[in-house]
Amino acid sequence: MDLDDAMDVLGFDNATLALIAQRLEASRRDEHLIYREAELDEVWRLIDLRLADRAHLSDAEIGRLTRLREIVNEAHDLVGVAYQPAAAARKLRHAVENEI
Repeated sequence: MDLDDAMDVLGFDNATLALIAQRLEASRRDEHLIYREAELDEVWRLIDLRLADRAHLSDAEIGRLTRLREIVNEAHDLVGVAYQPAAAARKLRHAVENEI
């Protein structure tokens, strides 16, 4: 796992979120956390793009994606503002385990 660069984030599925959580747990240097923030930014962007197409989404899916976007935003702030990557990883893992 190369932590010295941001990984290509192609989706916001559980496997991707679990991998970002793993990368957060392994990150040790400040620059690693900058890359993890960038990965979370991309997840947020992809969710936001999907939410922009509300006409093709059910109310349940809109609610799920909105909750997921909030979780990703909270994880991002835990990394960049609070400097708590382990807490951010736990938040993402909770989302994965609960299939949010």
